[in-house]
Amino acid sequence: MRRLAVLATAVLLVAACHRKPSVPPDVIARVGERMVTLADFKRYLDRNTGTDLAQMGPEVASAMTDQYLEEVILSEYAATHGVEIPAEKIASSVRTDAGATVIEKRDEMRRQKLIGDLSENIAMPADADIRAYYEQHPAEFKSGEELHVKQILVHDESVANEIAQKLKGGASFEELSSQYSLAPNAKKGGEIGYVSRGELPKMFEDEIFALKPGSVSGVIKTDASFHIFKVQDRRPPGVIDLPTASPVIRERLRDDAIRERMAQLVAKARSELPIAVLTKRLPFKYTGGFPKSENE
Repeated sequence: MRRLAVLATAVLLVAACHRKPSVPPDVIARVGERMVTLADFKRYLDRNTGTDLAQMGPEVASAMTDQYLEEVILSEYAATHGVEIPAEKIASSVRTDAGATVIEKRDEMRRQKLIGDLSENIAMPADADIRAYYEQHPAEFKSGEELHVKQILVHDESVANEIAQKLKGGASFEELSSQYSLAPNAKKGGEIGYVSRGELPKMFEDEIFALKPGSVSGVIKTDASFHIFKVQDRRPPGVIDLPTASPVIRERLRDDAIRERMAQLVAKARSELPIAVLTKRLPFKYTGGFPKSENE
């Protein structure tokens, strides 16, 4: 009997050695050896969206879970492929970002290094590729009517009416903007630049697109502000030529190439790292795209 008891004890010890270590109750996902907690995810939401998890529907919460896990995956992948950040650089970055943790900054800096290295290996698009894009997407290079607009913004109706009277008397819009306006562009004469339909609130758009170059709007009241606009110039609809469009196309094509390479990198990282979302521990129904572990 004693030998049987000893044997049973030995069997239990062996089984215990092979049993998976218990996962802490607050863990909602595993990425390789790393455990991601619900608190980690909530901090991510707060820092990146300013939204509480309880305010999100399951579909949005699932999409944000996947986005967060992809960032964790890239950080862990970077670490397994020799990308590490000196501790002093991480500490310095934490000091300049109130509320950030060392792990958050380490992850962010690993990803930045990984993406930076990847971007350096992607060449700028050739002129022939830029011309081909321009010719294949003609609708993207048709411009609607545009107005060159300036503004004055104040919070007091009596001040707004006073400015309107001075403008009617021939006062300089630019000088009055510099003197009275509370907008960030006040010292630049209220300069907004060229705008097309759809770029400004409709209540502004309806007023300014009815103006002729050189003319000034009346006082337009919003919830807490009073606005006056000046139309400096009007550009008719037209087509943006290739030399003008080329810098924009070049950046767009390169950005597309970087995104494609990043997608390939994420897919490679996902294939190398064991990943599981512990769905029973989430306070919402997970419908995302990562492997699920429904028994933990």
